Amino acid sequence: MPSWNQLKTQLLKLSQAHEQVNSFGCGDPLSIGTDNTTNLKQPTLDRIAYPLVYVDLESASTSNTSRTMSVGVYFMDRVEDIRNKDADPLKYWKDNEDEVISDMLEIATDFISFFQDDPEFNYTLNSSVTLNRFLEARDDKVAGWRAVFNFEMPFSRSICIIPD
Repeated sequence: MPSWNQLKTQLLKLSQAHEQVNSFGCGDPLSIGTDNTTNLKQPTLDRIAYPLVYVDLESASTSNTSRTMSVGVYFMDRVEDIRNKDADPLKYWKDNEDEVISDMLEIATDFISFFQDDPEFNYTLNSSVTLNRFLEARDDKVAGWRAVFNFEMPFSRSICIIPD
């Protein structure tokens, strides 16, 4: 049965392997941009290089035979002002929010596919994952998707496995 640290490590490894993901972080989403975020492409830099995958263990539950960990996963990229950058008269958008939303949805579904289709894991990602779109403007204006990944794993409820 994997621990939270093992799940977080799997999420980090997938982020490192994904060509489009540049930063990874974990913890309280209100702390995004502090010391809990790593620039995967240039680890010596302190700042976030978008796109960013950010994870937060939100809750856990048990039943007689299984344990479920609910992990909030945020897929986000910076929204840039694109006014006057394109001479095409058909483009009247002031920013690239739609492109960011589209790209982040692709990354999110890559992660979902990875965790649902790998038989080597001793846990499963529930087959139904809801994604909610967001737009946030604090230090950076970012947009993306928040998903809750419910990882279910066997739980034997045996006191024989408790350390002395």
